[in-house]
Amino acid sequence: MTASLNPHISQFGEKFDAGKSSQYRMAIQFALDGLSFALLDTQSQALVGFECYLSDSQMDGDDLFRTLEQAMEAKGLNNNALQSVSCVVDNRFCTLVPVPLFNEAEKKQYLDFAFNVPEDFVILSELLVSAQCRNAFAFPKVLHDKVLARWKEAKITHSSSVFIESLMQKRINQGVFVNVRNYDFDMVILENGKLRFFNNFKFKTKEDFVYFLLFAMEQNGLSGQDMPVSFTGLILPSSKIIDLCRRYLKVVRFVEQPEFKDGKGLNGVPFQYYYIHYQVLR
Repeated sequence: MTASLNPHISQFGEKFDAGKSSQYRMAIQFALDGLSFALLDTQSQALVGFECYLSDSQMDGDDLFRTLEQAMEAKGLNNNALQSVSCVVDNRFCTLVPVPLFNEAEKKQYLDFAFNVPEDFVILSELLVSAQCRNAFAFPKVLHDKVLARWKEAKITHSSSVFIESLMQKRINQGVFVNVRNYDFDMVILENGKLRFFNNFKFKTKEDFVYFLLFAMEQNGLSGQDMPVSFTGLILPSSKIIDLCRRYLKVVRFVEQPEFKDGKGLNGVPFQYYYIHYQVLR
């Protein structure tokens, strides 16, 4: 199913200029039901564009890459060089393994314990320096091949790696952090500056969401009455999920927006929507 060319979100500032693409860094986030990308002007250190496409059903790799090409063509970027490209794999097919226990040859087996990974996915791994573990993750092979054919030097990473490293590099002592997608969420617990817990949960209803969140906290000896929970991703403060969370959590927060050098960021787009992109680009 080909996604509509009408973006769910499209924000390009007056400083955006396709003719200056050689000084732009691009972060592309590929999910199973859509994609999004953000552009950073390395000269001004300003975020100059963000666009997001969503589908009501799962898309295949060809459709996702075709949508990206059409979106770039619409902005005059399709044939222009970019300073760098980072590809963020945004799905739940990932697992963390402590460095001393990790064997690159066994990375598929690590994923097979928890997921039924499609056969047409390639298995990759990357080091999380702050957490001293490796993240094994799966990515549609057709997308992997198309990205590297188009941008040979593209960096491929997983959204969970970016999420965890971004938190640990801030030297946060403790807290609960949640990155929300349309139908699942990543959850991180930090304690004494170290990664204590990471997992992904699928949900269908707001009640599912809150149940899994509270259950995981309880299993780790945490109470919603004394531990703040910070949210990012595809969620708004006015959402029904957040309304229900506030019944059980004393402190509900959203990730703090940094002071952008241009003083604006992407006006009109909630920071949590492009939190992962920003961490990759900064």
